[in-house]
Amino acid sequence: MSKRFTGIRLLLAFVAINLIMFLMLVTSMTSAHPWLARVLPGHFEAGVNSSGYWVFFALVLLVDAVAVLLAGLALLLPAMVDGAAAEERRLTRHLIDRGGISEETKEAIFVAMREEVVNAHYQIVAGRTILFAGAVFLVFAFFAVSLSFTRALPGGSMYATETGSVQNQTVRAWDIQLFTADQIAGAALLNAPDIYGWQFGTLENNSDNALYTNFVFTFRAITGFVLLLIVLSLLRRGRRPSREKKTIESVEAAAEEKKTA
Repeated sequence: MSKRFTGIRLLLAFVAINLIMFLMLVTSMTSAHPWLARVLPGHFEAGVNSSGYWVFFALVLLVDAVAVLLAGLALLLPAMVDGAAAEERRLTRHLIDRGGISEETKEAIFVAMREEVVNAHYQIVAGRTILFAGAVFLVFAFFAVSLSFTRALPGGSMYATETGSVQNQTVRAWDIQLFTADQIAGAALLNAPDIYGWQFGTLENNSDNALYTNFVFTFRAITGFVLLLIVLSLLRRGRRPSREKKTIESVEAAAEEKKTA
């Protein structure tokens, strides 16, 4: 499957997801009794200024972030799994001085395999870039979901400190920013900040609130997995292949020149 066709399919899927979410918002806002109030917390009486609609917008951001991550995985994983991203010098080593194969056959094999190497390399680069953008997108979505639910449920208790649970209405946006930074550090550093007591803020998730605790755990797990994939793709990519067209004869000549130098 060509990269262009894959990109078009991913773009169409992203547009379809946002179109569905937009239609959900429109149908809720134009109805006498907003149906989103039945499934989401918060108030829906004052249009987009209502806390319930901000919860919806935050969830849209979260869905979009997951969609971007899936798009990055769809590009990155196949190129890494099939092993096509071999170094060009490894490819030439299999063909140079290989007896029993005609020059025409070696030339055809070289051109086809080198094109596959080049395409796989740039697919890994594109997938890693989209994956990194999705990770950044996910961080903003995590903060938005946390903040919007805190405002929509002022009497709830999503967080806790060393002294006990904290009511949502007393939590500031800055506190949630620091809490988000703590979760990123925990995912990136394999929970080392939790073990050594390094924290940016004073808030922790309230374990009595199972729904938000599971959300925090999922965010950490996805963030850690994405960061691991990005590191592996950097180690896996090998030397960047040149876009310059080459033939097996030119490669053999360069190899002989190196031997005689």
